[in-house]
Amino acid sequence: MTTEPRSPDATDRPSSSPSPSRIGDAGRSDAELLDYYRSVLRRHARVIVAVPLIVSVVALGLSLSRQRSYAAHAAFLVSEPSSASSTLGSLTSIASQLGVPALGAIAQGSASFGPQFYGDLLNSNALVHAIVMTRFDAGSPGEFGGNPFTGTLVEYLDGNGKTQSDREIDAMKRFGKKALAVAVDRPTGVVRFEVKTKNRLLSALVARRMLDLINDFNLRRRQTQAGAERDFSARRATAARDTLRNAEAELAEFRTTNIDFSRSPRLATRETELQRRVSMAQQIYTTVAQRYESANIEAVRNTPLITVLDAPEGLVESLPRHSVGIAAGALVAALVLTCLGALFVERLRADRAPQS
Repeated sequence: MTTEPRSPDATDRPSSSPSPSRIGDAGRSDAELLDYYRSVLRRHARVIVAVPLIVSVVALGLSLSRQRSYAAHAAFLVSEPSSASSTLGSLTSIASQLGVPALGAIAQGSASFGPQFYGDLLNSNALVHAIVMTRFDAGSPGEFGGNPFTGTLVEYLDGNGKTQSDREIDAMKRFGKKALAVAVDRPTGVVRFEVKTKNRLLSALVARRMLDLINDFNLRRRQTQAGAERDFSARRATAARDTLRNAEAELAEFRTTNIDFSRSPRLATRETELQRRVSMAQQIYTTVAQRYESANIEAVRNTPLITVLDAPEGLVESLPRHSVGIAAGALVAALVLTCLGALFVERLRADRAPQS
């Protein structure tokens, strides 16, 4: 009994292209997966092209509509005057000789105020609080210089809080994180900083105010130290003058009672000793008196102690908004997300298709 060959049925025929609903990604070859992805992208080509373009245009429009920021740059160098340096150096020497180490500590402490100290001072709570509480008048920012503003930085930064103190603290935090940047060049001793706001004139005014506060701090520090030195020198000058008068009186009395002491080596030695005491007392009194006069001048000196290398008024930079980069980034991100979304939609459709 022979059996006739059975004609192949449709169910026995191998499928030329595997259906995505029947075979998972793990069972496909690279070529099949590539063909599958291409077919999906072709079916959703309009959405894949339109959505990223729309997102990119919207991102570009939003970026261009943002208000531009302006950064005011400033740099300064702190230097003590030569007279103050010499005064402090000699003050340390005199204090050690006279057994008063406290005044020497003042001189040594002043030498520790290096560039890093002033960099930290710019970020200190005291200085930042003085900045945010200062009232600025930037009502005329100039052409393309931002919206006019008049008021304190607490109002400008819109500090949040239930009380005025809370609003001030919040404004200080925002100013330190978003508006202020400080850099210290230790080899050269130059301190640089920049202030960023949405108003060109306001940025320059805030930077100038910071320079003024740094200079005021230096002036007060110098005047306070000079005042302490003046008071000390005044007391030491009085004591040195009394010592000198006593030494001179003792020498005069010795010469009065000993008119001719050339034949007595002991009296000659005594006269030489008294003369040496007078000379030493005169030197000490002269030195202390000079220090007193120098400290008296420094206590009322109001000349600036910082050298402004870059004035903020001429260095207000218009910061770029990076609109093209933002639009390009949005385009790429939207394109990737749209392609992934198309593949996800196709997978859902394949999973929901009726099984044969």
